[in-house]
Amino acid sequence: MEQLISDIEAHCAVRGISPQKLLREAINAKWGQWQDWKDGKSSPTMKVADRLRAHMADAATTAADQGLVSEEETKGAA
Repeated sequence: MEQLISDIEAHCAVRGISPQKLLREAINAKWGQWQDWKDGKSSPTMKVADRLRAHMADAATTAADQGLVSEEETKGAA
């Protein structure tokens, strides 16, 4: 879980969005979901984690294709 949280934070830092916004985009999560994960009150299923990782990879690829971020930033965020 710590790795997923770290990956989400890194991805969001590169994109300039909040983790809450990423969760809304990727899985239509409620606004408090991120804080619940960070507080250990809940955790994502493997299916949800896979969907998040796929969404982050797609967003990173799209940003790199459009020249919005460098390939190095893409590799660090996905």
